[in-house]
Amino acid sequence: MLITALDRTPSINGEPKSIVYIPEGIHTIRPTVGGSPETITVKMEPEQGEKVAAAFQGKLDSMLAENVRPFLDFDHKEGPASGLPKRFYYEKGKGLMLEVEWTGKGRKAIEGKDYSYFSPTFYKGDDGVPSGIPERGPLGSLVNSPAFRDIPRIAAADARDQNEQPEKTMSKLIFAALAINASADNAEADAVKAIEKLKTDHASVKASLTSAEQERDELKAKVEAANKSRAESLVKAAVADGRIAPKDEDKQAKFLNKIEAGDTFAEEILAQLPKSFDGIDQDVITAGADKPANTGNRIEAAQAKARAELGSSADFQLVWARAAEIDPAAFEA
Repeated sequence: MLITALDRTPSINGEPKSIVYIPEGIHTIRPTVGGSPETITVKMEPEQGEKVAAAFQGKLDSMLAENVRPFLDFDHKEGPASGLPKRFYYEKGKGLMLEVEWTGKGRKAIEGKDYSYFSPTFYKGDDGVPSGIPERGPLGSLVNSPAFRDIPRIAAADARDQNEQPEKTMSKLIFAALAINASADNAEADAVKAIEKLKTDHASVKASLTSAEQERDELKAKVEAANKSRAESLVKAAVADGRIAPKDEDKQAKFLNKIEAGDTFAEEILAQLPKSFDGIDQDVITAGADKPANTGNRIEAAQAKARAELGSSADFQLVWARAAEIDPAAFEA
């Protein structure tokens, strides 16, 4: 007895998507039997579940091995396929299940709510137990007038493509990261509040960081200005008390740059320079290396000789050290 049960709701679960092909239990329905409406009893009891599933799957395996694929259609009017059957199996508490790969038209029809139910096409024995599926034609259809009245309505979300599964996974990860129970009634509202709080906290931290950076830059500028002012004061003092000739701008600039940069050794050297140019407002006169005019000139002469040996680009400290080696007596004095 071939039954077209205009009373089935596709209930798609997991991957691949599944529908309840024949619901568990004993059902009295009025489907089309042999082309005519008839009231019948279908028995899909738990003790028969695995046996029925095996019989249906055996027939489906044979059909899948053939050239013409088995399919599901619309309104039991053979035409465009709404889905492609993949596997029958029994699930306790639900009944005979069918894994389905929905076609573009089938998915669109479900998502658009053009069709809300599934109607299977199957054989049953005299005892009312489902016994198999037809060898030709569709194995069922998407319909709007199901025969099994207790079949759950198909949900548009259940017919989504597998490519959309990462979005579900991502949603679960977001809920987990926010420490929110995804199954709670107010989960989405709580997630929105938590995300908004994160945005506010982020803005606050960003503002604090910007303020701290500004304070840092201002402090850095003040320190640099203080270092420059101190270096200028030390060099001016050295010129004022005759440790550097007033017109020796090159030496002044070198000491100024090094002390401003934090060179404490240069500062120590500046403090130890002899007061040889007190009251002199003229170019430094370098006496002969053999007979310097005085101690200050001897130091200048030694520096000049050291500079000639080491080159004009030599570091001041290196020139100073070499000059001390050339005329140690002058430096000791």
